[in-house]
Amino acid sequence: MSLPKQCCVSGSLHTGTPTGTVTKLHGLDVYIASPPSEPPKGIVVILPDIFGWTLPNTRILADNFAAKGNFLVMLPDFMDGNEFPKDLIISLDALDATGLFAWVTKAYHLVQIIWRGWPFFKNDKAHLVRPRVHKFFRALQHSHPELPVAAAGYCWGGQWVVELCTKPDDDSSEEIKPFVVCGFTAHPSRLKIPADIEAVTYPLSIAAAGIDQQIPVAKAKQIEDVLKAKTAKTKDRGVEHEFVLYEGTHHGFAVRADEKEGHERECGKQAEEQAIRWFTKWFERADENVNVTE
Repeated sequence: MSLPKQCCVSGSLHTGTPTGTVTKLHGLDVYIASPPSEPPKGIVVILPDIFGWTLPNTRILADNFAAKGNFLVMLPDFMDGNEFPKDLIISLDALDATGLFAWVTKAYHLVQIIWRGWPFFKNDKAHLVRPRVHKFFRALQHSHPELPVAAAGYCWGGQWVVELCTKPDDDSSEEIKPFVVCGFTAHPSRLKIPADIEAVTYPLSIAAAGIDQQIPVAKAKQIEDVLKAKTAKTKDRGVEHEFVLYEGTHHGFAVRADEKEGHERECGKQAEEQAIRWFTKWFERADENVNVTE
């Protein structure tokens, strides 16, 4: 078992009160943010950080996507109720603290993380999460066939967005419909670089943090180079990718940048705008029946 690296553990980029609704859809609890006018341009499914679908920041982000992009936004409980306890933000912060008193308290906080975070660790396995993710996206295609679907992933959710943007394996001769028309991820975690990025097939946009243990500068450069090369090869066939590095920001800035940190707060808002532009672009192309496969 490995402990999560510090992930979206401080700040307050998305403040206020969520205005969406909670319902059950395709077997999962889902937070839904509705667009201001009908019909929506498309559906955006958010795959959150380790603090899960109930984190107010992420729900308000969903509200913003819906209001600003005129999207139908869904934030499902892909963790099956086993998200990381939100009050352990303090313990995760304590592990990075310095000074004599900090060293004395680190053992306590480490025990808290392991003991209280155990349900998350135990259930955060690819063979458990992947079926929930794939089943939900496939079900959306049947229940909302008139709307294109995109995915937005943050930290924990980033690896799943990259996978959703990769052509599904299939042993049959039939062409499998892509899970999404495009994907966006900010400061994704647990990627195999460059292999996972090289496998990407469908339009992917990445907002990377300049200071990130998950994706250090050298890895970020690899990702950028791979996506640029892929775009050069496939742009004429309707597939493009995007990589934006937000210098001076930390892992988690797109969800929980500290409002007091002006630079990170502004970059968090820019990443939100990046995602909305990306979804709008590919939803419009889907409406035009543009082929977005390689």
